[in-house]
Amino acid sequence: MDFSKYCTLGIFAHANAGKTTVTENILYEANIIKKIGRVDDGTTVTDSMSVERNRGITVKSSVVSFNNGQEQFFLIDTPGHVDFSSEVERAINTLDGAILVVSAVEGVEAQTYTIYESLRKKKIPTIVFINKVDRKNADYSKVVSDLKAKLGMKLVKLSNISYDDDNIIVSESNIDDLMNDLAEYDDYLVDDYLNGTISRAMILNRIFELSKKGSLCVVLGGSALKGIGTKQLFNHLSLCLPTYEYSNIEDFSGYVYMVRVENNIVKTFVKVLSGEMHVRSEINIGENEKQKIISMKIPTGSSYLSVESATTGQIAICTGLNVKPGQLIGNQSNKLNYVSFVNPKLNIQVAPKSYEQLHDLYNALKILELEDPYLNVCVPANVNKKIIISLMGEVQAQIIESELQERFNISVELSHASIIHKEKPTKEGTGEASYTKVSKIEIKVYPLPQGSGLQYESRLSTDYLLRKYQRQTERLVYQYAKQGIFGWEITDALIVLTNGRFDSMGSEPKHFNIAVPLALMRALKNCNERILEPISEYYVVIPKESMSDVTKELSSRNAFYEVISENSENLTLHGEIPTKMISDFPVTLSKLTSGRGIFSNSIICYKDSAQQNIFNEYVGFDPRNEVRFVISEMGGDLDNLDVAVSKKRKSSRSKFKWKSEKKKN
Repeated sequence: MDFSKYCTLGIFAHANAGKTTVTENILYEANIIKKIGRVDDGTTVTDSMSVERNRGITVKSSVVSFNNGQEQFFLIDTPGHVDFSSEVERAINTLDGAILVVSAVEGVEAQTYTIYESLRKKKIPTIVFINKVDRKNADYSKVVSDLKAKLGMKLVKLSNISYDDDNIIVSESNIDDLMNDLAEYDDYLVDDYLNGTISRAMILNRIFELSKKGSLCVVLGGSALKGIGTKQLFNHLSLCLPTYEYSNIEDFSGYVYMVRVENNIVKTFVKVLSGEMHVRSEINIGENEKQKIISMKIPTGSSYLSVESATTGQIAICTGLNVKPGQLIGNQSNKLNYVSFVNPKLNIQVAPKSYEQLHDLYNALKILELEDPYLNVCVPANVNKKIIISLMGEVQAQIIESELQERFNISVELSHASIIHKEKPTKEGTGEASYTKVSKIEIKVYPLPQGSGLQYESRLSTDYLLRKYQRQTERLVYQYAKQGIFGWEITDALIVLTNGRFDSMGSEPKHFNIAVPLALMRALKNCNERILEPISEYYVVIPKESMSDVTKELSSRNAFYEVISENSENLTLHGEIPTKMISDFPVTLSKLTSGRGIFSNSIICYKDSAQQNIFNEYVGFDPRNEVRFVISEMGGDLDNLDVAVSKKRKSSRSKFKWKSEKKKN
């Protein structure tokens, strides 16, 4: 079937709000499935991984599609737990609209806050569905109030929830309630209403118009488990969310929002931003690189249909591409308003229980890294049995352990979690290195203000060093700047190529593979580097009566705070806190606020650490140990080197002892 309009729709929630069950209801109302699956039974469409079915949580995003007339919706179901925020981040950057599911019992939670802030920054039109109104202690009206008070959400409540014995009644909001909500956003409409010149239908049309623009959120309620209110939710998708009729005149551009590896086949999920994408066509992948698409499928319901092309607005699953999630392909001028809120905070060591599986473990982790680049898989130098990965938290670590067992049949041990640090220069430093006297590099490092990141430039004419060697130098600088003198990533620094030399007959690329990292490390040794620790931005929503206890606790954790909003019941605090002080704070906050406090956070910067003797294990051959590095790069025998060095040291000690005794005599 051909469609004239498309909408990429994301569904989000804090963990256990019932998001996947809501998704099942939407697919049921769209006639995609004949029976609504249950999370507890492992029969849902979007939670297809065994680890998801076993744990009853969404771990990775999945996509399905459904139709409404000539409109096709691509629905992305996302994880709710904060440890899998990378999946949420990439999904948000593809969306035309969103459904935010909030539990009527737990109400606004930490991940609710984080997700809504990201949706708001992207101005993504959003429908809020308050779920679980059938549960004990559910309070639909209070959650609506909290959405306003705690999130600052501009909203219009389209449905009311009432109870008749054991029955839940979902009714439409009356015209007075609609106008009370809408009065804050449309003064002219209020005047028309007071003058009696506007109908309910006209008011609703105005609400739908504002919703499609992302100017306000509409709120609906029900119970997905009992199928209450979900039909109304489905009917409002086309009314409240935008669908787009795209033009294919422009050049192809696409956003890679997900990569999955199944049966050793790499599947790339691409949202087509402009133009068309065709099978067997060559796609621009970055600078001066093209890759050919081998096959292509698009979601049709809960399955996939093989196609020859995908048009603007569609999501296509391609094979043949070697790209990363979050990457823009095709026309590079089509830039995204990219929202990022993910920063892994932990390094965790992974070791196989059987040493024979070490190589298999590395390959398995590289596959998982292809699906989630934030994992940052590393193998420390001179270590026989462990690999280091970067993670968001302990739950993600448990899921990684389960995935390795279930997908790859590898049993592992996880240990030694440590906070990720960075390092920065505090003064200028110069380093130079040469190889075979004909290939030379000089590098200068300058400190930059906080938050500048890592920058590189060349101030050297191609008369002194050919362009190919300069490009090689730049690549190597960025590669080795991932681990500096202390083993952490370099930041807030400008690295400059200031001098160099080559010989047209004698110089080779491998010479610079050695000279560049040596010169860089020599420069960094002269820069008086400092260790930086991660700092998190946080928001805390608390009852007013808990203010004293909470602020006292924050101060004890070296946190800065300010009150940014308040109402009759709650205060919202905003500030910065050392990331290392966060781990048990949510539990403490719950105790201090009787479970009513909300805490959300994300790493925003790195600042000088009070502790400066924090070293990170180096990955690969270490240019800080110059002799071993040169020999390893040249393919030398490091084991024999260690033996030779040991013998030389013994010999030197013996000679020194003999000379000392001779002097005495």
